[in-house]
Amino acid sequence: MNVSHTGHTIKKFDEELGTLRDLVLRMGGLVEEQLRRAVEALERGDAALAREVIVGDREIDRIELTADEEIAHLLARRAPLGIDLRTVLTLSKTVNDLERVGDEAKKVARTARDLAERDGVPGRDVLLPGVSGLAQIALEMLRGALDALVRLDLEQAERVRKADDRVDDAFRGCIRQATEMMSATPEGVETGILMLFAAKGLERIGDHAKNVALYVFYLVEGQDLRHPKVQRGE
Repeated sequence: MNVSHTGHTIKKFDEELGTLRDLVLRMGGLVEEQLRRAVEALERGDAALAREVIVGDREIDRIELTADEEIAHLLARRAPLGIDLRTVLTLSKTVNDLERVGDEAKKVARTARDLAERDGVPGRDVLLPGVSGLAQIALEMLRGALDALVRLDLEQAERVRKADDRVDDAFRGCIRQATEMMSATPEGVETGILMLFAAKGLERIGDHAKNVALYVFYLVEGQDLRHPKVQRGE
């Protein structure tokens, strides 16, 4: 992940930036694994795996604290400008979004645990395919966003940005399915609520992955594309 300006004259800054970059990459890999395992726990009805994911969120929080400290020190000691400042800000924003993805993955794991600990939950098999499909799109977006950041790939970042529409469509489909299931099967209302809770978490993960992709545009081109209507004065 070459996100530092190679012509920088302060070697110590480059070393510190490399440390921060490695932390963010480690955090990204851990968050992606947490999400994958949370979805697996939901699909398999594996309460033990779900509990492991819930506990594993603590490591993400620890990395976030360390990264925030590194960022504060970099800004205070080096007062970076231009591309160097954009790099630090990009990594800082990415840390924030990754931490939130970790929180949403934990919510999915809690849903998986709660469903797995209940015997014969009505409606689960009806809703699971839709939620699983949503989860796969969210996972693809997260992987794609991290890959775009590593390679500073604007085309990949744009694909992730556009994929957010697929997540929104899939989430609306989950809402329709849950509403229909709960209307037809009143005893499945609790299941429907739990599955919608997981689906909402996955939809938010798509939003955070899109944010990371947009940070690539900010880093490479200096464009902040998060709120285009505000920028146009609408």
